[in-house]
Amino acid sequence: MTRRINLSATMLRAYKSCPRLYELQYVEGLKPAKPAEYLKTGQDYHSCVEEILKGEKYEADGIAGSMAASFEKFLPWREWGVKEIEREFDCKLTPFCHMVGKIDAVCKDGTPIEHKTSSSAIDEKYINSLAWDDQVSFYLLALTLLTGKPVTRAIYTVCQKPTIRQKQNETPEGYLERVKEWYYETKIAAVSVVRSVDELKETEGEIRDMASEIRRRRHFYRNPSNCKIMGCQFAPICLNYDPEITSGFVKKERMREELSCVF
Repeated sequence: MTRRINLSATMLRAYKSCPRLYELQYVEGLKPAKPAEYLKTGQDYHSCVEEILKGEKYEADGIAGSMAASFEKFLPWREWGVKEIEREFDCKLTPFCHMVGKIDAVCKDGTPIEHKTSSSAIDEKYINSLAWDDQVSFYLLALTLLTGKPVTRAIYTVCQKPTIRQKQNETPEGYLERVKEWYYETKIAAVSVVRSVDELKETEGEIRDMASEIRRRRHFYRNPSNCKIMGCQFAPICLNYDPEITSGFVKKERMREELSCVF
């Protein structure tokens, strides 16, 4: 029996950056026992923004709360007509490949919304980099296939993480007060990202080819260049060439823990 493969945008990003990273995360099913702090901040921020879009009260304490307060204050989110929050999808691409994922929000006109955080300034260079983001192409293609009509525009909200640090002898409360004052219009933005119909067709072909390649692959090679540039939490395993050395890592309960449904 031919094995069906379910691919998310995150999985494809991992595979393209380093096949060995893909294997450790989605074949071996490993994850760091303790999530990186920057990931936790991003997750907490997403939760706060979700509450805002639902019209519910969110936890305003902490860094994530200050970031969410800038979202609520400076972005025109009330004009977007959000009708769905955290929309999951399972889209059949081929008999043996399904595209799966979760979109942060969807507007009444079908436009998807994705929330990002950034460690760098939201300047022209950063905004231009969104044109290369594979995730938006993945989501627009999935919505196009699911609805039967072209969905070619997405909204990205981007919030910069604080670059100021707590001073010596400064209380946590005093630091958070400074963080709140640090946020103004240039620290957060809503950006439209557009893909042409031809670009989405090209994306569909790329995903089909990668799905076929992953299904046939027996050896997932390392990409040291990616590690040198970006660093990797899985380096202790890779460098030892020993899959038994998993100290600091645990098995995932599900391969795609970000999704509530088991695909």
